Amino acid sequence: MKNRSKRDNQYEQGRIYKKPGLPPGTLVFTGKRKVQQTMLHITKFDDVDVKRELITNGDVSRIHHGTRMTWIDVIGIHDVTIIEQIGLKYKISNLLLEDILDVDQVPKYMDLDNGNFLSFQSFSYDKTSQNIIKEQISIFFTETVIISFQENVNDTFQPIHERVDNAKSRFRTRMPDYMAYALIDLIVDKYNEATQYFEDKIEEMEYKIETNPDKTLKQEIFKFRREFINFLKTITPIQEAIIKFKSSTSESIKPETKIYLADLLDHAQHVSSLADTYNEMIYALYDLFHAELNYRANSVIKILTVISTIFIPLTFIVGVYGMNFDQMPELRWRYGYPAVWIFMVLFTFATLIYFKYRKWT
Repeated sequence: MKNRSKRDNQYEQGRIYKKPGLPPGTLVFTGKRKVQQTMLHITKFDDVDVKRELITNGDVSRIHHGTRMTWIDVIGIHDVTIIEQIGLKYKISNLLLEDILDVDQVPKYMDLDNGNFLSFQSFSYDKTSQNIIKEQISIFFTETVIISFQENVNDTFQPIHERVDNAKSRFRTRMPDYMAYALIDLIVDKYNEATQYFEDKIEEMEYKIETNPDKTLKQEIFKFRREFINFLKTITPIQEAIIKFKSSTSESIKPETKIYLADLLDHAQHVSSLADTYNEMIYALYDLFHAELNYRANSVIKILTVISTIFIPLTFIVGVYGMNFDQMPELRWRYGYPAVWIFMVLFTFATLIYFKYRKWT
């Protein structure tokens, strides 16, 4: 109990990273605690009805599913003890549990002797904070059970719950492999939302560069670039995971599900194509930013050059007539002072007209 309390204190302080030197299969949560307690949403259904149960005390022994299709949605993966109990109940190895607890786990798919395992990173746009929210999601399924692991409470899988409630939905007669496909399909749809966010952000950055390219904007571009890199790093692995899922020889995956997986792969490849395009556009933001700064600096230099070109001759004239010599005829000329002014004004206008004619201003 004392160790558990210490771990909770670490959660409150922020993210926990794996310590180097730990043996493989050591269960350490590497993320940041996002919910107060781990919740288990149990959904049991068939073609007749749907029954739901919520377990909030972490008592995994209360899970009984029989022959019905059972979906266990684990929300909050910070509690290593509960995750370990689920692993023991469904014979999930510690190596896979370690991947579930690693919030930076690369997307992947694995065929197992007792089931199938998928790991993905979800990117969704939060309208409240107007930021991209990253979340680690893992899925383990057999022929009768599917277990999803999420970091936080959100509505990512709400459409799946609604489809399960629909008595006419194909979910009511499909196996867990189809639900695994549907969950991944929702994740890929969230990727599309993220790409729309990045597109809008790029347009916003371009507008800011054209109107006010200051130092704060440069830092904003750097931050935006790092955010996009985190997104970009998951695109290729998620395609590879879907390909392995589609080409799996596991008996848990039905041929009809593989048809849907082929369509899902097309969607993922489309997202990848958009991401590559946006990656080039974000790199171009740096060039655009520096080009705009150089243009503005050149504009300032050009203005200073024009001013210097006009005032250097005028300064010369004023300096000549400011010398203390007695024999300067113009000093005693009645119209000397207005003549100098007229000459300087005409010279200024003539210079400006010449610059305008040559399109230097």
